[in-house]
Amino acid sequence: MAWQVQEHGWSVVAVAAEHEQPGWAYTVGLRHTLGVPEVCMFGLRGRDMHAWLNAVGQQVRAGQPLHAGESRLGVLDGFPVVVRPVHPAWDLFELAVDFYRGTAPPMLQLIWPDRRGVFPWQPGAGERCRTNQPWLWLPKDDHPPGPWTRLEELSASPFPDAPIDELVAGSRRVISGEAAIAGVVHTHDGHWEFLDGPGRDDLGMVHLRHLVAGHPHIRDFADLPRGHAAWQEPDGNWSRRALR
Repeated sequence: MAWQVQEHGWSVVAVAAEHEQPGWAYTVGLRHTLGVPEVCMFGLRGRDMHAWLNAVGQQVRAGQPLHAGESRLGVLDGFPVVVRPVHPAWDLFELAVDFYRGTAPPMLQLIWPDRRGVFPWQPGAGERCRTNQPWLWLPKDDHPPGPWTRLEELSASPFPDAPIDELVAGSRRVISGEAAIAGVVHTHDGHWEFLDGPGRDDLGMVHLRHLVAGHPHIRDFADLPRGHAAWQEPDGNWSRRALR
C-alpha cells in the first residue's frame, strides 16, 4: 500500500461483500499526497467502486476537491453522487488508520441514488439503495439498526488465542479485499490464518478486527481447535478437518 501511495498518490482498499453484509471501498493516501479527506463508497460491486474512487482521486488531483454537501457529476455514469462527511465515531477503515499510524483520517462518503435518481433519505428510495449504504454522517448511536450497526457491535474477539486488535496472517488478496475468505486455519501453536484458498505461501499481516468486520461469517469458525482448519468446498458448504 505504501508503494502504491508513493507511485500513484493513493491506494483503494475494497472490503468484500459477505452474505448479508454489503461490501465497501475507501481510499488511502489522498490526505498524505493531496492534503484532502479520504473517500469511501458502499454497497456496489467492489471493482466498480474501486474504479469510481480512482476517478474521484483524479478529479481531486486535477483541482476539483470534494466538498461536504455537494452533488458531484462525473463519477457514476448518468447520475450524481452526494458527498457527506463521515462522523469520526465510525470505525470501518482499519487499513487507513494503520497507514496513518493509528490516527483515523477525515473521510467523505459518496452516496449513490437508485436507478430513478432517488437518494436513500428521500421518500420512495429503492431497497438496495437504502440498505446497502450506511448513513455515516450520523453518530453510530443515532444510526438505524441494520448490518452496519451490527458490524460496530464487535468489541471482543470471538477467537481464542487472538485479541481483537492482534495482527493475524491472511492471504494478500483477502487483505486487499480482492477475495473472500475461503479457509480458516487454527495452527498447532495457536495462531490464526485467514485464506482465500489452500495455498499458504502468499501471506501478509492484518488486524483481526478488520477481518471480522469485513467477513462476519468467520465468527462461525472461532470454535476450531488448535491444529484444525475449515475450508469452503466448491458447492459453497464448509468442511472441517485436522491439519496434517
